[in-house]
Amino acid sequence: MTEEAKSSLGTFIMQNGLVLGEMYEPSTPGQTADVKDTSAQNNIGGVKTKCVSWIDNDNLAFKIYYVGSTAQNTLLGDIYDRHFDTWTVVLPPTFGPTPGGISFNFSGQIAKCKLNVDGDGPAFIEMEVTVNGRFSDPVTTWAAGLTTTFFTVVDNDSNALTPVPAAATAVYEYDLESYSDTTYIKITPTAAVGTIYVDGTIVVSGAASGNLTTAVGSGKVTYVSIAVTEANKTPKIYWIRVVGGLTAHP
Repeated sequence: MTEEAKSSLGTFIMQNGLVLGEMYEPSTPGQTADVKDTSAQNNIGGVKTKCVSWIDNDNLAFKIYYVGSTAQNTLLGDIYDRHFDTWTVVLPPTFGPTPGGISFNFSGQIAKCKLNVDGDGPAFIEMEVTVNGRFSDPVTTWAAGLTTTFFTVVDNDSNALTPVPAAATAVYEYDLESYSDTTYIKITPTAAVGTIYVDGTIVVSGAASGNLTTAVGSGKVTYVSIAVTEANKTPKIYWIRVVGGLTAHP
């Protein structure tokens, strides 16, 4: 039995637990094995024999839109450090029989990092990452994610802001209306287990994040991510879309 094909829209890339952004035009790494001739004079029938030896991984290639997040700005200089990082490709929550919880992990170094700003279209980062060792089998178990009270948000004037829909562990996208002159928000996440990242920075459960800068003005949009990770499990990633409302602070 099989299931109907699903869109990969909403596939995210993470570096050491940090959400870098949504991948587009990804090229997942293929594998090519060296083939060695093992023929000998006494081969029956004079037919050559072969065996495979070293396996060569292609690079993981992808693009992400550049939004100026802390994680992305750090990424632009990481190629000079030549660090081996843990990378995670997280498929959309609709994938899998549960559904959701599908991800792939591997160790690799940044081989290409190019910020493209053409003065017309959106800015984006063009990336290639080496795959050192095996590209993992699918990880199919969810991290627990956020737990009650999930998360709360206040603005720079300590006003509580209410997400829509109401926060829940299996709701991954939210809209949040702020005052038109809001300059930053703070998010207080709650998770019983795992490590929480808010906009790429570790935040302790029940503690407020740092100031998360928002675009000022009616209709201005800022995206903020919350990720909850656990060892050997697929991270749960939540997005909050902060939109400047029509009204300024009273």
